[in-house]
Amino acid sequence: MKSLSFLLLTVLFTTLQTHAADIKEVEMFGYARAGVGTNTFGGDQECFFNQGTGTNNFRLGNECSNYLEIATKFNAVKGETKKAFTQFRISNSSLGRDTYESQEPDISFVEAFAEMQGMTEKPWSFWIGKKFYRDQDVYMDDYYYFGNMSGNGGGMGNIDLLGGKLSLAYLRKVSDTKTTVGYQGITVYDARLKEIKLSDNLKEHFWLAYGHAPESMNATNGTRYLKSNGFILGTLFDYNLNNNGFNHFAIIFGTGLMNGFNLYGESLNTFGSIQTREKRMRLINHTTYDINEKWTFHSTAEYERHLNGSDIADQWLSIGARPIYRVTQNFHLVSEVGHNIVQNVGERHLTRITLAPQLGINESIWGRPVLRAFYTHSIWNDKNMSNIAQNAPTYANKTNGGSFGVQMESFF
Repeated sequence: MKSLSFLLLTVLFTTLQTHAADIKEVEMFGYARAGVGTNTFGGDQECFFNQGTGTNNFRLGNECSNYLEIATKFNAVKGETKKAFTQFRISNSSLGRDTYESQEPDISFVEAFAEMQGMTEKPWSFWIGKKFYRDQDVYMDDYYYFGNMSGNGGGMGNIDLLGGKLSLAYLRKVSDTKTTVGYQGITVYDARLKEIKLSDNLKEHFWLAYGHAPESMNATNGTRYLKSNGFILGTLFDYNLNNNGFNHFAIIFGTGLMNGFNLYGESLNTFGSIQTREKRMRLINHTTYDINEKWTFHSTAEYERHLNGSDIADQWLSIGARPIYRVTQNFHLVSEVGHNIVQNVGERHLTRITLAPQLGINESIWGRPVLRAFYTHSIWNDKNMSNIAQNAPTYANKTNGGSFGVQMESFF
């Protein structure tokens, strides 16, 4: 941790020294959450996940770690039509059990890229490096479900096309396996056409991606890896709810190497692999809306169906909401309720109810920081006991459990 901190400071100091005359402004921003909780037996908080959804459904009161993400942006040019900046971001995740964590801390450079816009006769933007290349998320699940291709690459954007804005990117994810073609990896070509206006309140976004991995052979043991490929096709409807919120509805379809809708397909496929026959469909509806001066809410409905290439379909369904009642401008009563079903061999159910009074800086549903107390209770069926026990071993052989505690959450 000390060596990484020293490296970060060295990079930032060197950048400032080298480009001091060019830097017009330095910005810092990020996200943090931290807290402490106790399970219903008096031990440390344990979290309950319905394995197979790929997300922390209804996460309020169900986060068992501290997380920090901090970014620094160095603006060399900052104007209305011309921009040039370099951005670095690090993240840290820890269990939060002690002042100094005994386990190896999880610290990563998650962004390190440079971007320019308006440097040609066109208003196009260009970027190269490691970047959070992602679009929409369901906040109450911390789930980036549309356009999440974060990683190493380069791209261009802000290209006028069909009344919208086109972005193109070339991205790579590399394994640690040395083959006859070098270190095996995945190459993805990503295209996004955003902001197609359908009406005064409705816009549509499109997402298309194609990925491939070459045929190769393991340089050590001679294992042969097959050529792989796949594509993603998706669209998202963005409806403005009279400036009081939004409703997003997305349909996404992926095949083969890209059936996971990200950079992390398997590039080391051997004979008999079923990945080439895999298909996945995802439907998401996400709403955030201010009903009146007192009530506001997030809600989500999510469905995913995965054909795993062996005539077996895995699927999951989640429905949940986070209503918030503003007692005063700064004191809010927050609740969250949701139900999740995973179906593969049988059905695994999980229901969660959370109550969390909180103090905020204003009445906005996005106002941060907030300080909250919480009590959360989860209920699951018998077929889900072994899966729940993977993260909550204290509740093995049980069908319900809970925790209480306090948490801060901040955007900055």
